[in-house]
Amino acid sequence: MSEQTVAATMPATAGLARQYYELTKPGISQMVALSTLAGYYLAIPTALTTAVASGAMWMHFGATMLGTIAVSSGSCVMNHIVEREHDGKMKRTASRPIPSGIISVRSATAFSIMLTMVGLGLLATVNMLTLVLAVITWLSYVVVYTPMKRRSSLAVIVGGIPGALPFAGGWTAVRGTFDAPAIALFAILFFWQLPHFYALSWMYRADYRAGGFVLRSIEDDSGRALGMQMLITAILTWAAAIVPTLLGVTGWMYGVGAMLLSAWLTLECVMFFKDHDAKAARRVLLTSYAFLMGVFVLMFLDKQ
Repeated sequence: MSEQTVAATMPATAGLARQYYELTKPGISQMVALSTLAGYYLAIPTALTTAVASGAMWMHFGATMLGTIAVSSGSCVMNHIVEREHDGKMKRTASRPIPSGIISVRSATAFSIMLTMVGLGLLATVNMLTLVLAVITWLSYVVVYTPMKRRSSLAVIVGGIPGALPFAGGWTAVRGTFDAPAIALFAILFFWQLPHFYALSWMYRADYRAGGFVLRSIEDDSGRALGMQMLITAILTWAAAIVPTLLGVTGWMYGVGAMLLSAWLTLECVMFFKDHDAKAARRVLLTSYAFLMGVFVLMFLDKQ
């Protein structure tokens, strides 16, 4: 093979690898990784210095992280497959690997199955509860949420379940029980996703309408009903965010910080309820990102 051929092949291979990476929905995968890491860290019952000194702990941690991310990525690839025709009708998704013809359905299916099976195999070495949560995550995202988006606006609420389970899964991987702290972690991410996605759906409502999705943002031209839902779920996020401190999982530095971040998110939702325009929705979206990253950082800084 000539040097010119090698030089031409390498960018092509890298480009194809990038397209497969896009199928895993990197934004979702990163959120899954961070939430699983935070849940795992909070659940460690010993001092961190003691935990990291154990080789077995690192094996367990690696299986938890890689397994959870692989299962989540597998479900995202399957979501791309199921929604390929609808993605092709929307400007923001028409260039995705499958509707654009870069990756075939057959290849994407094989990729999804491989990721899912590898992930489940790794989680089987962690514990049965975490494995079951991963299976529920995959099924609720692919089998329930994905087709439901074209039938009912309640799909957004259902979609919060697979999005929040990895946070609890990080905890159960260490503790082996779906106890009050695990429920609290699940609740934080579950409620957070709602104002986050409501804002996103308002910003791209024309695209979602073209894609045939049934969303509150499409049904509510005034934006007032969506704004009320956004505000209510922001308040619920506020309530859930303080629970780790009340349970003694985090300290009061986290508690105060989470309250301030929640107040900021709620205030932006109030502004959307008042103005219900794209700029207000974008502020809610960006604030939701800041809230989540702030909560994660505070958890790492103020674990009890």
